[in-house]
Amino acid sequence: MEAGRPTDGGSTPPPGDAWNALSFLITGVLLFGGIGWGLDTLLGTGWLLPIGLLFGGCASVYLIYVRYGK
Repeated sequence: MEAGRPTDGGSTPPPGDAWNALSFLITGVLLFGGIGWGLDTLLGTGWLLPIGLLFGGCASVYLIYVRYGK
C-alpha cells in the first residue's frame, strides 16, 4: 500500500495529484526545451528546440499516464 493513497478502495485521488501532474508537464517541457535550446546554441542549428519541446511534452504526458492513469 502506498502512502497517501485511499485505503477504502475508492477512486478519488489524493488532493495533491493534480498539482503533481501539472508540475511533471511543466518540468518536462522546460527541461527538454532547455536542452534543445542549449544544443541549438552550441551547434548553430534551429530545429532542436522544437524537437526538445515536443519530446518533453510527450514524455511528460506518458509519465503522467503511467503514474496516475492506472
